[in-house]
Amino acid sequence: MSHELSCALQIYAVEHGDDHGGVCVVRCIGGIVRAGQPFLSPAASESVSTTALTVTGIERYGREAAFLEPPHSARVTLSGGPITGLTRGTVLSAALWPAGPPVSTQLVNDQEADVVVTAVASVGSSVEVAGVDVAGFIDQVKHPSWWSAEVPRPRVGDQLHVVVLDDSRDPVRLSALRSDIESARRRPSHRRQ
Repeated sequence: MSHELSCALQIYAVEHGDDHGGVCVVRCIGGIVRAGQPFLSPAASESVSTTALTVTGIERYGREAAFLEPPHSARVTLSGGPITGLTRGTVLSAALWPAGPPVSTQLVNDQEADVVVTAVASVGSSVEVAGVDVAGFIDQVKHPSWWSAEVPRPRVGDQLHVVVLDDSRDPVRLSALRSDIESARRRPSHRRQ
């Protein structure tokens, strides 16, 4: 799930929001926007630096959508910073993820880690791996039953314990399934950490 650098959203209206995010009606004016896409919010004043806002949900016609493309409109949920200063006509431009070393040097297959959920969509959850500043992805289509009555579906801000399934992908593929974590613990590659 790569993020486009040419994405842009134009604000129609802010439905509700605070210093941590909120819901806006937007029109996509460039690129394909997916959950987890970071955007730069224009500063409220020149003394305040820009803030990265992350799209955590896209809703079209009352249903969750996997993406938004021009010239369509949607209700989007933004998190990560204040949206109270956004007004009609404001354009949000795509933000770059912070550069770092290659993913494979920071995480390896069968390694366990703690993560924070940054975005949730029907196909999976984007997460930030604690301590290494690496983006990860939990594939909910591959494991649609990894949540149940005992383990609720993830929400933005949830902290999860995961295992690395594929360290060669960007973002790194992770699993929160107990069976995957136990299998990784039994493999010889887990002992090298």
